[in-house]
Amino acid sequence: MEDEGCLSSDQAHALFDVLTSHVTLTEIENLKYSKTIATFGPPLQPSRVDAASTPLLRILLQSFINDLPGFRNVTSHFWTDSIYQLATALDDANLSESYDKGSVGIRRTLSTASASIIESVARGRLGGYPKQTPKGDSNYDKANPDDIARAWDDFLQRIIYGDLLNNMFVKAAETDRLSDHEPVVQAAHQYALTIFAALLHHNLVVSPRGQSMVSLLNRLHRLAPYFLVKQTLKIGNAASMLNGMTQLLLAKMNLSTLTSWFGGQPSDSGMNLLQQIISQVLNADTSELRKRVKQIEQSQDAPNKSQLELLRRYASESAEEQQRIRKESESRSVSIVTAILGQDKGSPSLTEPSHKLALDYVSLQLAVRDREQLIEILCLHQPDLVTTSIRELVTVYDPIIRALHKAVDLGSGVTDLQNFLDDVISLSLIDKAKPARLPTVQDFVRLLEKHQKSSHVFIHQALKNGKELSQWYHEYASHAIEQYKQTQVKDKAADGGTAAGDLTHCLNKLVSKLSKDQQQQIHRQLDHRAAFLDGLSQQSKARMDRTIRASLASDKSDPEPEVERSPGMFLLKWQYFIDRTPITPGTGNGPPRTGSSDSVVDATAVDVDVEKPLVTYQGSSNAGDSSLEPPDVSTVIRLLAPGFREELQTIAAEAKGKFEGILEGCFGNSDDESITKNPDQPVLESSLANTSWEEGGLAVSKPTDKDEEMYRAVEVNEVDLDRVPKLGNSVWPDDGGPSKQLGCKPNELTAEHSEGNKEFQAEKPIAPVLNLDLEDEFSAKLNF
Repeated sequence: MEDEGCLSSDQAHALFDVLTSHVTLTEIENLKYSKTIATFGPPLQPSRVDAASTPLLRILLQSFINDLPGFRNVTSHFWTDSIYQLATALDDANLSESYDKGSVGIRRTLSTASASIIESVARGRLGGYPKQTPKGDSNYDKANPDDIARAWDDFLQRIIYGDLLNNMFVKAAETDRLSDHEPVVQAAHQYALTIFAALLHHNLVVSPRGQSMVSLLNRLHRLAPYFLVKQTLKIGNAASMLNGMTQLLLAKMNLSTLTSWFGGQPSDSGMNLLQQIISQVLNADTSELRKRVKQIEQSQDAPNKSQLELLRRYASESAEEQQRIRKESESRSVSIVTAILGQDKGSPSLTEPSHKLALDYVSLQLAVRDREQLIEILCLHQPDLVTTSIRELVTVYDPIIRALHKAVDLGSGVTDLQNFLDDVISLSLIDKAKPARLPTVQDFVRLLEKHQKSSHVFIHQALKNGKELSQWYHEYASHAIEQYKQTQVKDKAADGGTAAGDLTHCLNKLVSKLSKDQQQQIHRQLDHRAAFLDGLSQQSKARMDRTIRASLASDKSDPEPEVERSPGMFLLKWQYFIDRTPITPGTGNGPPRTGSSDSVVDATAVDVDVEKPLVTYQGSSNAGDSSLEPPDVSTVIRLLAPGFREELQTIAAEAKGKFEGILEGCFGNSDDESITKNPDQPVLESSLANTSWEEGGLAVSKPTDKDEEMYRAVEVNEVDLDRVPKLGNSVWPDDGGPSKQLGCKPNELTAEHSEGNKEFQAEKPIAPVLNLDLEDEFSAKLNF
């Protein structure tokens, strides 16, 4: 029997953090390899259930994405054709690595940002949110940071384990005033707004890559056809409006378009408006980068022509060849430039100025090629995967778009979005001629407070005027929240820790399999990790306190504070991810640098059209207190990560199991028809009214007047009955076992065994329910 006490609550919590953080970042980083996409599993490969390459991402995809209103209705071809081919094309493009460029690229920045957020979601999904009794009264002082933090905890408790979600939907349909909501909602809103402001501040200001992203956002914003979009949204007829928007954004004007009007064969060539905007922005970047390439080639300190040719050729080498040279650079402790030029034994050594120019030259060549590859894949690829994917999404979101068009003034919503982006860009973009002080988190808090009313009005109109919209998203929100409930609800541990929730037993079991010596090593590293996490929590809380107090300060005549670091645990961990990015040595010989090295931070801050950073960043201090260095947890990862991945594979397979089985349908008086479906595939049945199944199989039914609708199958014990016949449908299993019959009571599912009667009660559906209106025929409510 396993020793349940082998890990303390804090150690279990630290272990959970280490393993989810490691697995999340690893799975996201591995998405750049084609073999990962080829073994992703459902929904990209519906028939591949076992030993998929990304079990954690699959669990989250199944738990939160596949049930999104609209998105849940996409066909299997959307995943297996469009998304799979697009992901494979991006992987095959062999986009550049931060190590080679000498700076932290946008792709690395976005991947680590995603990992820091996804790992938090994953811990909630796997371990559940710990239930605890709310502390203090229900009154919250929004000027008191402690009350704001307490309100957020109480908000989550009542959302997950109470009825606050229902109350919020009802109140939001009644009013667009935040002040009319419960005090806990108002205070939690302030907390969430501050965290969102911190995210914007960190991404656009604190991050050295921030100004590049602001510049990119600004160019996209200026090219966006807001006027045409708003005019099209004013069309009263929803079908005409939707067709107009599709034509505006996705129609391609080329010779084939003209000839197709006269009966010619249409072609997928050319670019639509969205692709033209993407192409124009990326081509503008490419033009500026090529100017800088030309300057290096004309510099008197530049490497000779043969060396420049070797460096230029490296950008187009295969992924395998680049990886070989990269490994040589790491193993020999030489720069990527030295490793590239070392392929030519007769190449002379570079001086320090020449070596620096050579590093810049490689970085620029890689940046040019990245943009060319993105244009080729997103804008010129045949077949056009981007346009095809968007068209399919428009099709499945048609009911939601129509409902929104009826309920909300979408034109005004676009105007509000445009004004918001104007202010975000104006606040974030630093003047190249005279860089001013950097914006603070407080500045972004005030900006969000300025624009929050428009979002409140939008939500109110949608819920008040769109009853179907309200039902769809209420049901989805309920489903999403269910994922955070612990199956064995317990209050926080006596020592104050939250352990690992539902996964605590699993983690203890993994540790119990180790030797005593290995367990001692694990315990030591986990104690250090627990102390590190506690320090991060205290640091984030201190930043949150300062931000809230400064944001609510009444005396605006005081001097503006210096640049504040952003609060939020996930932002601190994001910065640590970036700071530990391996980067090529800056000199011909030497150890690799990291993302926190001053020279790397400066290189990262350089935009495409400048040669020097606009502002001076402070290296690793971006992460906060330099004394909070992440402890070594390599032994924990080496000994326990494989077993943890196996556990994730099991969880992913269980989540997958509800889409497996044999469907048996009775078509009126016609013969029974058995349908075997691949896992995770929607079921299309044109006229199925009565459905019967074997115990443990799946059931699906649909209205006879909606022949083209696709519904997903659900587990037998998760089906409610909407209508039942006077006599149930019986099924005789192929193995000759006892027959089973559906009962006749609404909202119950029973099975009668000929060998001893046994009754099965239907459980509460795990997903939104669609009520079918069939005349006298039995049908199942659909959970999908």
